[in-house]
Amino acid sequence: MVDTDIAGTYTITYYAKDSSGNSVTRDLIITVSEPYSSSFDANAYYSSANNKTGSVLFSTLRTIIQTNMVKVSYGDARYILDETDRDPNNPANVLTIYDRQSVSGVWDGTTWNREHVWPNSRLGVSSVTNTQKNIASDLHNLRAAIVGTNSSRSNKWFNLTTTSTTYYPGDADKGDVARILFYMVVMYPSLDLVNVITQAMDDGMYVEAGTYMAVMSVLLQWHIDDPVDNFERNRNDVIYHYQNNRNPFIDRPEYVALIWGNTPSAVSSSSQFIN
Repeated sequence: MVDTDIAGTYTITYYAKDSSGNSVTRDLIITVSEPYSSSFDANAYYSSANNKTGSVLFSTLRTIIQTNMVKVSYGDARYILDETDRDPNNPANVLTIYDRQSVSGVWDGTTWNREHVWPNSRLGVSSVTNTQKNIASDLHNLRAAIVGTNSSRSNKWFNLTTTSTTYYPGDADKGDVARILFYMVVMYPSLDLVNVITQAMDDGMYVEAGTYMAVMSVLLQWHIDDPVDNFERNRNDVIYHYQNNRNPFIDRPEYVALIWGNTPSAVSSSSQFIN
């Protein structure tokens, strides 16, 4: 039994013997690392945001998370997501988004792939390649996903039910999804969260005219209904180690209400805080 609360390298030996007396052993090596958060000072990181609300807090957080951010390539993300999305109950596995399957964390391109929570086609850039470091390779927006699940989600925007144009991410991930999208709209001035996706927005794939996601009021409610958990906190710590920036809505969930208010249904768009 491996104690995942204690850092170190553990070897588990499996032994099997058949009826003819033939035997075989296999060793499974598991490494448990110290959490990356041990030296992180949230009070210092967010000190400039103290006592701020609304558009001022929004712009302050943008400055905080953009400053000294280290871009990671989309190719490198293949070998980082096994850390960011590690299953807390099985360190050799990743926990996939939308269906919470626990599968091998080893990248092979078929067991799981890289899901853009804010779809690549709605980021205003072309389909990302492994060598690129841009908005489409931001680790905060990438999650390990079962290939078929990723394909079914496609580039649908989020809502209460899954239809031909909308997608429900599941009770366990809806808050995670909301906080990822809140991070994205603060981090990147070209993006906007709205309550209604028009046909013109939906037609603008891979161009800046289509950089919208929804439904903003639903996302705000999901943030309340599905609070931050330890999986998200660990993910934030690991990404900070690689990208040198954080998702403030995981560290400080109260920022959501301080920016957008306490009445989700009254919020129509995040564009009032853009630029």
